[in-house]
Amino acid sequence: MTKKRKPITGWASDTLSSGSSDDDDDSMVSVETNRKSNGRTRQRSTDASTRRGSPSSASTRPKPPVRKDSIPNGLKKLPKGYVYDTEINQSALMNLSVNPSQTGEFMQHLKGKNALENDFPDKRGDYPVDLTQEPSTFALEQQTGYTYPRLRNSGRERLPKPDCEDGFFITDLTNNGAFLGRLFCVTDGHGGRACSSFVIATIPGAMQVILGKYRPKDLSLPHIQDLVKSQITEAVRLIDKEYLDYKKQQYILYKEKRITEDPGSDGTTLIVNIFIDKWIINLNLGDSRSLLSSRDTIGRWNVEFHSEDHTPALERLAQTIYANGGEFVTHDDKVIRFDPNLRNDKKHRQSLKEARIRVRDGASNEYGIPYRTKNGQAASVNLGACIGDVLYKLDPVNPVLSCKPDITFIDITNIQQGFLLMASDGLWDYVKKAHRTQDQNGIVSQFVGDKVDRGWNHQRIVCALSDREASSGLYSESIQEYDDFTAILVTFGKQQLLQQQKQNQDIEDKHLLLQQQRLQEQFILEQQKLKQRLAEEAALQQKLRDVEMIRQEQANLRKLEAAANTSGDETLSDSSQANTRVVFPTVLVAAAVAGVEPMVVEEAAPASSTSTGAVAGVSVTGATTFPATTPPPPPTRPTQQPPKRTPPVDVVMDENSSSAALTSSTESTEADDSVQERVSRVSGVAEGDQDVDMSPC
Repeated sequence: MTKKRKPITGWASDTLSSGSSDDDDDSMVSVETNRKSNGRTRQRSTDASTRRGSPSSASTRPKPPVRKDSIPNGLKKLPKGYVYDTEINQSALMNLSVNPSQTGEFMQHLKGKNALENDFPDKRGDYPVDLTQEPSTFALEQQTGYTYPRLRNSGRERLPKPDCEDGFFITDLTNNGAFLGRLFCVTDGHGGRACSSFVIATIPGAMQVILGKYRPKDLSLPHIQDLVKSQITEAVRLIDKEYLDYKKQQYILYKEKRITEDPGSDGTTLIVNIFIDKWIINLNLGDSRSLLSSRDTIGRWNVEFHSEDHTPALERLAQTIYANGGEFVTHDDKVIRFDPNLRNDKKHRQSLKEARIRVRDGASNEYGIPYRTKNGQAASVNLGACIGDVLYKLDPVNPVLSCKPDITFIDITNIQQGFLLMASDGLWDYVKKAHRTQDQNGIVSQFVGDKVDRGWNHQRIVCALSDREASSGLYSESIQEYDDFTAILVTFGKQQLLQQQKQNQDIEDKHLLLQQQRLQEQFILEQQKLKQRLAEEAALQQKLRDVEMIRQEQANLRKLEAAANTSGDETLSDSSQANTRVVFPTVLVAAAVAGVEPMVVEEAAPASSTSTGAVAGVSVTGATTFPATTPPPPPTRPTQQPPKRTPPVDVVMDENSSSAALTSSTESTEADDSVQERVSRVSGVAEGDQDVDMSPC
């Protein structure tokens, strides 16, 4: 029969010791359960006085041991992969039925721990962003990789790498000058930092050009999302091509000995996360990783999304790598057999988990890119997609390594509280090494979420992640060498999202209002221009009508002259054609003589004269008619005077007085020609009706 375990008073009733404790000279009590003896419990006392049988030993209360990694009762009820912080007093957690980090009592208990926050100052002011816009709570930490000496007589002193090959960038995107979203970018270079720096310098500008022409609500349209994906993919391809062309040119110069330093075949991974309204646009290329986690109603942190590592073991990449001239090798440069006909064979693909990639026929190339490293092994990489790495992209049509990114639109509308962690493989390669990706994500999600719930500031959290030798339970084993580490942590919530959406809506409303005002002002200006143009066209039409009227009047004058000339050629009898009066319209005559000095022309000709245009007794004055019996005054030369309106003029022809006034047909012809010449030079004749009265006086 199994005996029940008696409760232990004091500290031993709160928790069980799960780790070795330091030696104590006075006393130490340890309680352990022997699972092989049917669960019976036995208590061992190592106190020296107890062994001697001291009578005072029974009443002496044992001192609690120095505990390092004590685990609270009920830990197995927590979610799988939960990592507990052992820095605090675990006895405060015993009587709590739910995750203790979610209770106000526990938060009050941790107030004393906030003194450590001063050691992790807020660095957000170092980045060119507007902290009044969301997401405004984030932190970044970067650590250069390091190693330890491997000689026993060397002290445990870190030997950092000569340079950190990781890169990062944080900036704001704008639309028409207004805030659009926030961009976070991390690169992980290999073989040098040139490619990583080049991508960091170019990718934010490319994202601004692509996304800056869209409004936040436009991104909810499926065809806009497809268009953005294709544009980003093309931008990454162009960035990769530009860097490869630069590297090829450098290798040509190095081959011709025009430069002395080996350019190096370097490359980089790339992860970008852009917060725009209710969307996170995730771009992933390489083996860095983004992790999105949300907190449910009972306080658990669940992984909502994680990017897919582009490793050689990824089936879709392994097929392309092998088809385009790549092969898989181990770390010691031994070829791993790969059968492209076996698709999705887990057992067959398991050998590619730690594989590296090299070029099958890369020993010689036209650029002189070295194929082997200094130790004589063929150059290889352990990722399946990247930017750069010219040795693996000698064939631009069928490259061994692809530069096509994975682009995902993530809707975060329904996430009440969440965080996004993006980090290089300096984090992911050491979290529970050899564990599955899902297990790693769950462990990191619970670790970060627990610290967020406890009120740690973000800078302290990312610094805890970067300390890969700490006893936090994240990293499973001690390693001699650590890679570069870069991580960005961003938290967001429903209220922040709604606030940001309201700000975006206000900005859009102001923009629409300004646009409407500009359109209204432009409409008024166009109306004014239209009125002015119509007035000019009306004036032009009036001028055209005036010109046409003048042309018609000139044509009428010519007809009248032709009629007058015809009547002069005819033989008129003294009885029937005496005192013939021709009356010209006042307007016609005034326009005809405008600008001409008034003159008197009288010519006489015999009645039998047949000269053309001779008119007996013609009198033309401004307002006077000379009788036929009065001798005509001598002809005078006309003088130019300013144009003026003249009163109506009557022209009287008296044939009875023609014989006395005109003396020769030659003079009549000359006078007639002079009149015709003067009339032909008259301009600006007004339009009017013609009234010809050929009645005898």
